[in-house]
Amino acid sequence: MRRIPVSTAAIVLGMCVFWTMLGSRLVPMAERHDFLDLYTGGRLAWEGRFGELHSAGVQFAVERRMVPDLAEVVPFMRPDFYALALAPIGALPYHAALVVWIALQSALLIACWMWAWRRFGPDALVYCALFLPAVLGIASGQDCVLMLALLIVAFELDQSGRAFASGAVLGLMLFKFHLMVLWPVAMLMQKRYRMFAGFCVAGIAEIVLTFALGGIADARSYVAMLGDKTLDRAFIYEPLMVSYQGFLANLGIGSKWAAAAIIAAIGITFLIAIRRSPLFVLAPLGSLIIVPHVYGYDAVLLLAPILLTIFQSKAKGARIAAAWLATPLPFGFALADKPWAIVASASLMTLFFVSAWGAINWPPMNADKGE
Repeated sequence: MRRIPVSTAAIVLGMCVFWTMLGSRLVPMAERHDFLDLYTGGRLAWEGRFGELHSAGVQFAVERRMVPDLAEVVPFMRPDFYALALAPIGALPYHAALVVWIALQSALLIACWMWAWRRFGPDALVYCALFLPAVLGIASGQDCVLMLALLIVAFELDQSGRAFASGAVLGLMLFKFHLMVLWPVAMLMQKRYRMFAGFCVAGIAEIVLTFALGGIADARSYVAMLGDKTLDRAFIYEPLMVSYQGFLANLGIGSKWAAAAIIAAIGITFLIAIRRSPLFVLAPLGSLIIVPHVYGYDAVLLLAPILLTIFQSKAKGARIAAAWLATPLPFGFALADKPWAIVASASLMTLFFVSAWGAINWPPMNADKGE
Protein backbone atom coordinates (compact mmCIF):
# COMPACT_ATOMS: atom_id res chain seq x y z
CA MET A 1 0.00 0.00 0.00
CA ARG A 2 1.37 3.40 -1.01
CA ARG A 3 2.14 5.83 1.82
CA ILE A 4 0.39 9.19 1.98
CA PRO A 5 2.81 12.15 1.79
CA VAL A 6 2.60 14.67 4.62
CA SER A 7 1.61 17.43 2.18
CA THR A 8 -1.27 15.33 0.82
CA ALA A 9 -2.46 14.46 4.32
CA ALA A 10 -2.36 18.15 5.29
CA ILE A 11 -4.48 19.13 2.28
CA VAL A 12 -7.01 16.39 2.94
CA LEU A 13 -7.32 17.17 6.66
CA GLY A 14 -7.53 20.90 5.98
CA MET A 15 -10.34 20.40 3.46
CA CYS A 16 -12.17 18.07 5.85
CA VAL A 17 -12.13 20.77 8.53
CA PHE A 18 -13.29 23.40 6.06
CA TRP A 19 -16.10 21.21 4.68
CA THR A 20 -17.22 20.31 8.20
CA MET A 21 -17.52 24.00 9.08
CA LEU A 22 -19.42 24.72 5.86
CA GLY A 23 -21.62 21.65 6.11
CA SER A 24 -22.68 22.43 9.67
CA ARG A 25 -24.51 25.47 8.30
CA LEU A 26 -26.63 23.25 6.06
CA VAL A 27 -27.72 20.70 8.67
CA PRO A 28 -30.68 22.78 9.98
CA MET A 29 -32.08 22.77 6.44
CA ALA A 30 -31.69 18.98 6.32
CA GLU A 31 -33.86 18.69 9.44
CA ARG A 32 -36.71 20.44 7.65
CA HIS A 33 -36.33 18.95 4.20
CA ASP A 34 -33.92 16.40 2.71
CA PHE A 35 -33.56 14.12 5.73
CA LEU A 36 -37.13 14.67 6.86
CA ASP A 37 -38.62 12.72 3.96
CA LEU A 38 -36.12 9.85 4.31
CA TYR A 39 -36.89 9.57 8.01
CA THR A 40 -40.61 9.64 7.25
CA GLY A 41 -40.25 6.71 4.85
CA GLY A 42 -38.20 4.81 7.42
CA ARG A 43 -40.65 5.63 10.21
CA LEU A 44 -43.67 4.41 8.27
CA ALA A 45 -41.74 1.26 7.36
CA TRP A 46 -40.80 0.70 11.01
CA GLU A 47 -44.47 1.03 11.95
CA GLY A 48 -45.37 -1.46 9.20
CA ARG A 49 -47.54 1.07 7.34
CA PHE A 50 -46.40 0.22 3.83
CA GLY A 51 -49.92 0.45 2.47
CA GLU A 52 -49.92 4.15 3.39
CA LEU A 53 -46.30 4.82 2.52
CA HIS A 54 -46.98 7.07 -0.48
CA SER A 55 -50.03 8.91 0.82
CA ALA A 56 -49.10 12.60 0.94
CA GLY A 57 -51.54 13.16 3.80
CA VAL A 58 -50.07 10.36 5.91
CA GLN A 59 -46.52 11.54 5.21
CA PHE A 60 -47.42 15.10 6.19
CA ALA A 61 -48.94 13.93 9.46
CA VAL A 62 -45.79 11.99 10.34
CA GLU A 63 -43.54 14.92 9.39
CA ARG A 64 -45.51 17.31 11.57
CA ARG A 65 -44.52 15.20 14.56
CA MET A 66 -40.88 16.16 13.97
CA VAL A 67 -41.42 19.67 12.55
CA PRO A 68 -44.67 21.03 14.01
CA ASP A 69 -44.59 24.27 11.99
CA LEU A 70 -44.01 22.50 8.66
CA ALA A 71 -46.12 24.26 6.03
CA GLU A 72 -46.42 21.45 3.46
CA VAL A 73 -45.40 17.87 2.92
CA VAL A 74 -41.84 17.00 1.93
CA PRO A 75 -42.67 13.86 -0.08
CA PHE A 76 -40.89 10.56 0.33
CA MET A 77 -40.37 9.53 -3.29
CA ARG A 78 -38.44 6.27 -2.89
CA PRO A 79 -39.98 2.80 -3.44
CA ASP A 80 -41.11 0.49 -0.65
CA PHE A 81 -38.03 -1.75 -0.70
CA TYR A 82 -35.86 1.24 0.11
CA ALA A 83 -38.19 2.35 2.90
CA LEU A 84 -37.68 -1.12 4.39
CA ALA A 85 -33.92 -0.54 4.37
CA LEU A 86 -34.48 2.79 6.16
CA ALA A 87 -36.63 1.23 8.89
CA PRO A 88 -33.78 1.03 11.47
CA ILE A 89 -33.23 4.77 11.04
CA GLY A 90 -36.96 5.35 11.44
CA ALA A 91 -36.88 3.47 14.73
CA LEU A 92 -34.67 6.15 16.31
CA PRO A 93 -35.77 9.50 17.75
CA TYR A 94 -35.64 12.11 15.01
CA HIS A 95 -32.61 14.17 16.01
CA ALA A 96 -30.63 11.08 17.00
CA ALA A 97 -31.51 9.53 13.64
CA LEU A 98 -30.10 12.57 11.82
CA VAL A 99 -26.82 12.34 13.74
CA VAL A 100 -26.53 8.61 13.03
CA TRP A 101 -27.42 9.15 9.36
CA ILE A 102 -24.77 11.82 8.83
CA ALA A 103 -22.21 9.65 10.64
CA LEU A 104 -23.06 6.64 8.45
CA GLN A 105 -22.86 8.69 5.23
CA SER A 106 -19.53 10.18 6.35
CA ALA A 107 -18.10 6.75 7.15
CA LEU A 108 -19.26 5.47 3.77
CA LEU A 109 -17.59 8.41 2.03
CA ILE A 110 -14.31 7.73 3.87
CA ALA A 111 -14.51 4.12 2.68
CA CYS A 112 -14.90 5.39 -0.89
CA TRP A 113 -11.86 7.63 -0.41
CA MET A 114 -9.86 4.66 0.82
CA TRP A 115 -10.83 2.77 -2.33
CA ALA A 116 -9.58 5.70 -4.42
CA TRP A 117 -6.28 5.74 -2.50
CA ARG A 118 -5.69 2.02 -2.92
CA ARG A 119 -6.58 2.00 -6.63
CA PHE A 120 -5.10 5.30 -7.85
CA GLY A 121 -2.61 6.36 -5.18
CA PRO A 122 -2.38 9.29 -2.73
CA ASP A 123 -3.04 11.97 -5.38
CA ALA A 124 -6.58 10.64 -5.70
CA LEU A 125 -7.25 11.65 -2.10
CA VAL A 126 -6.71 15.30 -3.00
CA TYR A 127 -9.36 15.13 -5.71
CA CYS A 128 -11.68 13.33 -3.28
CA ALA A 129 -11.21 15.98 -0.62
CA LEU A 130 -11.88 18.80 -3.08
CA PHE A 131 -15.09 17.27 -4.47
CA LEU A 132 -17.95 19.52 -3.32
CA PRO A 133 -21.06 17.39 -4.09
CA ALA A 134 -20.21 14.89 -1.35
CA VAL A 135 -20.19 17.65 1.25
CA LEU A 136 -23.47 19.07 -0.04
CA GLY A 137 -25.10 15.66 0.03
CA ILE A 138 -24.01 14.62 3.51
CA ALA A 139 -24.75 18.00 5.11
CA SER A 140 -28.16 18.05 3.43
CA GLY A 141 -29.03 14.67 4.94
CA GLN A 142 -29.17 13.05 1.52
CA ASP A 143 -28.34 9.41 0.66
CA CYS A 144 -26.25 10.14 -2.44
CA VAL A 145 -23.00 8.69 -1.02
CA LEU A 146 -24.70 5.30 -1.04
CA MET A 147 -25.03 5.58 -4.83
CA LEU A 148 -21.28 6.22 -5.12
CA ALA A 149 -20.44 3.27 -2.86
CA LEU A 150 -22.65 0.89 -4.84
CA LEU A 151 -21.14 2.10 -8.11
CA ILE A 152 -17.63 1.43 -6.79
CA VAL A 153 -18.61 -2.08 -5.63
CA ALA A 154 -20.17 -2.79 -9.02
CA PHE A 155 -17.02 -1.56 -10.77
CA GLU A 156 -14.72 -3.75 -8.69
CA LEU A 157 -16.93 -6.80 -9.25
CA ASP A 158 -16.85 -6.15 -12.99
CA GLN A 159 -13.07 -5.77 -12.93
CA SER A 160 -12.76 -9.14 -11.19
CA GLY A 161 -14.90 -10.82 -13.87
CA ARG A 162 -18.08 -11.21 -11.79
CA ALA A 163 -20.40 -9.57 -14.29
CA PHE A 164 -23.68 -10.95 -12.94
CA ALA A 165 -22.92 -9.78 -9.40
CA SER A 166 -21.82 -6.40 -10.76
CA GLY A 167 -25.14 -6.00 -12.57
CA ALA A 168 -27.06 -7.03 -9.45
CA VAL A 169 -25.30 -4.32 -7.42
CA LEU A 170 -26.11 -1.78 -10.13
CA GLY A 171 -29.71 -2.95 -9.80
CA LEU A 172 -29.63 -1.98 -6.12
CA MET A 173 -29.13 1.61 -7.28
CA LEU A 174 -32.66 1.64 -8.72
CA PHE A 175 -33.98 3.30 -5.57
CA LYS A 176 -32.97 6.38 -7.61
CA PHE A 177 -34.05 4.84 -10.88
CA HIS A 178 -34.05 8.11 -12.84
CA LEU A 179 -30.26 8.25 -12.46
CA MET A 180 -29.88 4.79 -14.05
CA VAL A 181 -31.80 5.40 -17.27
CA LEU A 182 -28.94 4.74 -19.73
CA TRP A 183 -27.38 1.76 -17.95
CA PRO A 184 -29.52 -0.99 -19.56
CA VAL A 185 -28.85 0.48 -23.01
CA ALA A 186 -25.12 0.60 -22.30
CA MET A 187 -24.99 -3.00 -21.10
CA LEU A 188 -26.79 -4.27 -24.19
CA MET A 189 -24.73 -2.13 -26.58
CA GLN A 190 -21.52 -3.53 -25.05
CA LYS A 191 -22.93 -7.08 -25.01
CA ARG A 192 -22.67 -7.25 -21.24
CA TYR A 193 -25.42 -9.85 -21.13
CA ARG A 194 -24.51 -11.40 -17.76
CA MET A 195 -24.32 -7.96 -16.21
CA PHE A 196 -27.67 -7.07 -17.76
CA ALA A 197 -29.15 -10.29 -16.38
CA GLY A 198 -27.94 -9.45 -12.88
CA PHE A 199 -29.35 -5.95 -13.22
CA CYS A 200 -32.75 -7.32 -14.30
CA VAL A 201 -32.86 -9.94 -11.54
CA ALA A 202 -32.18 -7.29 -8.89
CA GLY A 203 -34.76 -4.95 -10.42
CA ILE A 204 -37.44 -7.66 -10.61
CA ALA A 205 -36.73 -8.70 -7.02
CA GLU A 206 -37.14 -5.09 -5.89
CA ILE A 207 -40.44 -4.77 -7.76
CA VAL A 208 -41.75 -8.02 -6.25
CA LEU A 209 -40.68 -6.93 -2.76
CA THR A 210 -42.30 -3.53 -3.25
CA PHE A 211 -45.62 -5.11 -4.25
CA ALA A 212 -45.37 -7.60 -1.39
CA LEU A 213 -44.86 -4.80 1.12
CA GLY A 214 -47.31 -2.17 -0.09
CA GLY A 215 -49.68 -3.97 -2.42
CA ILE A 216 -51.40 -2.66 -5.53
CA ALA A 217 -52.96 0.29 -3.73
CA ASP A 218 -49.64 1.71 -2.58
CA ALA A 219 -48.11 1.05 -6.01
CA ARG A 220 -50.83 3.20 -7.54
CA SER A 221 -50.27 5.88 -4.91
CA TYR A 222 -46.55 5.83 -5.69
CA VAL A 223 -47.11 6.28 -9.43
CA ALA A 224 -49.57 9.09 -8.72
CA MET A 225 -47.08 10.78 -6.38
CA LEU A 226 -44.33 10.61 -9.00
CA GLY A 227 -46.62 12.32 -11.50
CA ASP A 228 -47.97 14.95 -9.11
CA LYS A 229 -46.23 18.19 -10.08
CA THR A 230 -47.75 20.08 -7.14
CA LEU A 231 -45.74 18.09 -4.60
CA ASP A 232 -42.40 19.50 -3.51
CA ARG A 233 -43.14 22.62 -5.59
CA ALA A 234 -41.59 24.90 -3.00
CA PHE A 235 -38.25 23.08 -3.24
CA ILE A 236 -37.82 22.65 -7.01
CA TYR A 237 -35.60 25.35 -8.48
CA GLU A 238 -34.48 24.49 -11.99
CA PRO A 239 -31.45 26.84 -12.28
CA LEU A 240 -29.69 24.88 -9.51
CA MET A 241 -30.10 21.55 -11.30
CA VAL A 242 -27.01 20.11 -12.98
CA SER A 243 -28.68 18.22 -15.84
CA TYR A 244 -29.92 19.60 -19.16
CA GLN A 245 -32.80 21.16 -17.20
CA GLY A 246 -30.50 23.47 -15.26
CA PHE A 247 -28.52 24.31 -18.39
CA LEU A 248 -31.63 25.59 -20.19
CA ALA A 249 -33.07 27.29 -17.11
CA ASN A 250 -29.92 29.35 -16.64
CA LEU A 251 -30.13 30.46 -20.27
CA GLY A 252 -33.74 31.46 -19.74
CA ILE A 253 -34.94 28.90 -22.29
CA GLY A 254 -38.23 27.19 -21.51
CA SER A 255 -38.84 25.63 -24.90
CA LYS A 256 -39.67 21.93 -24.93
CA TRP A 257 -38.13 21.75 -28.40
CA ALA A 258 -34.80 22.98 -27.02
CA ALA A 259 -34.96 20.36 -24.28
CA ALA A 260 -35.80 17.66 -26.83
CA ALA A 261 -32.87 18.76 -29.01
CA ILE A 262 -30.37 18.52 -26.14
CA ILE A 263 -31.72 15.15 -25.01
CA ALA A 264 -31.55 13.86 -28.59
CA ALA A 265 -27.96 15.11 -28.99
CA ILE A 266 -26.90 13.42 -25.77
CA GLY A 267 -28.76 10.21 -26.62
CA ILE A 268 -27.37 9.94 -30.16
CA THR A 269 -23.84 10.70 -28.98
CA PHE A 270 -24.21 8.08 -26.27
CA LEU A 271 -25.37 5.42 -28.72
CA ILE A 272 -22.46 6.16 -31.06
CA ALA A 273 -19.78 6.25 -28.37
CA ILE A 274 -20.83 3.69 -25.78
CA ARG A 275 -19.60 0.64 -27.70
CA ARG A 276 -16.08 2.02 -27.45
CA SER A 277 -16.33 3.83 -24.15
CA PRO A 278 -15.61 2.61 -20.60
CA LEU A 279 -18.99 1.59 -19.24
CA PHE A 280 -18.43 3.07 -15.79
CA VAL A 281 -17.65 6.50 -17.21
CA LEU A 282 -20.13 7.33 -19.94
CA ALA A 283 -23.18 5.47 -18.54
CA PRO A 284 -23.37 7.27 -15.16
CA LEU A 285 -22.40 10.60 -16.70
CA GLY A 286 -24.94 10.44 -19.52
CA SER A 287 -27.69 9.18 -17.20
CA LEU A 288 -27.20 12.15 -14.90
CA ILE A 289 -27.33 14.74 -17.69
CA ILE A 290 -30.27 13.40 -19.67
CA VAL A 291 -32.96 13.42 -16.94
CA PRO A 292 -34.68 16.25 -15.02
CA HIS A 293 -34.61 16.96 -11.28
CA VAL A 294 -30.89 16.35 -10.70
CA TYR A 295 -29.18 18.52 -8.09
CA GLY A 296 -25.50 18.97 -7.28
CA TYR A 297 -25.50 16.36 -4.54
CA ASP A 298 -26.69 13.73 -7.06
CA ALA A 299 -23.35 14.18 -8.80
CA VAL A 300 -21.59 12.44 -5.89
CA LEU A 301 -21.72 9.16 -7.83
CA LEU A 302 -19.61 10.82 -10.55
CA LEU A 303 -16.56 10.85 -8.28
CA ALA A 304 -15.69 7.32 -9.46
CA PRO A 305 -16.00 8.14 -13.22
CA ILE A 306 -14.04 11.36 -12.65
CA LEU A 307 -11.17 9.49 -10.98
CA LEU A 308 -11.21 6.78 -13.63
CA THR A 309 -10.92 9.47 -16.30
CA ILE A 310 -8.16 11.42 -14.55
CA PHE A 311 -5.95 8.41 -13.88
CA GLN A 312 -6.77 6.05 -16.75
CA SER A 313 -7.93 8.02 -19.78
CA LYS A 314 -5.48 8.68 -22.60
CA ALA A 315 -7.52 11.67 -23.81
CA LYS A 316 -5.97 14.87 -22.47
CA GLY A 317 -9.15 16.89 -22.92
CA ALA A 318 -11.16 14.38 -20.91
CA ARG A 319 -8.60 14.38 -18.11
CA ILE A 320 -8.67 18.18 -17.94
CA ALA A 321 -12.47 18.27 -17.91
CA ALA A 322 -12.60 15.62 -15.19
CA ALA A 323 -9.99 17.39 -13.05
CA TRP A 324 -11.98 20.63 -13.35
CA LEU A 325 -15.12 18.85 -12.11
CA ALA A 326 -13.19 17.47 -9.14
CA THR A 327 -12.47 20.99 -7.89
CA PRO A 328 -15.04 22.92 -5.83
CA LEU A 329 -15.47 25.55 -8.56
CA PRO A 330 -18.05 24.11 -11.01
CA PHE A 331 -20.44 22.95 -8.29
CA GLY A 332 -19.68 26.08 -6.30
CA PHE A 333 -21.07 28.07 -9.20
CA ALA A 334 -24.17 25.88 -8.96
CA LEU A 335 -24.83 27.53 -5.60
CA ALA A 336 -24.44 31.03 -7.01
CA ASP A 337 -27.89 31.07 -8.61
CA LYS A 338 -28.85 32.09 -12.12
CA PRO A 339 -27.02 32.57 -14.50
CA TRP A 340 -23.73 31.47 -12.87
CA ALA A 341 -25.13 28.08 -11.94
CA ILE A 342 -24.91 27.09 -15.60
CA VAL A 343 -21.21 26.35 -15.05
CA ALA A 344 -22.05 23.07 -13.30
CA SER A 345 -24.33 21.63 -15.98
CA ALA A 346 -22.10 22.97 -18.78
CA SER A 347 -19.07 21.31 -17.16
CA LEU A 348 -20.87 17.95 -16.95
CA MET A 349 -21.89 18.20 -20.60
CA THR A 350 -18.34 19.12 -21.59
CA LEU A 351 -16.92 16.05 -19.88
CA PHE A 352 -19.61 13.90 -21.50
CA PHE A 353 -18.99 15.09 -25.05
CA VAL A 354 -15.19 15.16 -24.69
CA SER A 355 -15.22 11.62 -23.26
CA ALA A 356 -17.56 10.44 -26.02
CA TRP A 357 -15.38 12.01 -28.71
CA GLY A 358 -12.26 10.35 -27.32
CA ALA A 359 -14.06 7.01 -27.13
CA ILE A 360 -14.90 6.97 -30.84
CA ASN A 361 -11.28 6.17 -31.70
CA TRP A 362 -11.00 3.37 -29.16
CA PRO A 363 -11.47 -0.33 -29.99
CA PRO A 364 -14.90 -1.74 -29.04
CA MET A 365 -15.27 -2.60 -25.36
CA ASN A 366 -15.17 -6.29 -24.53
CA ALA A 367 -18.30 -8.22 -23.63
CA ASP A 368 -18.65 -9.90 -20.23
CA LYS A 369 -15.58 -11.66 -18.96
CA GLY A 370 -15.90 -15.23 -17.84
CA GLU A 371 -16.97 -15.76 -14.26
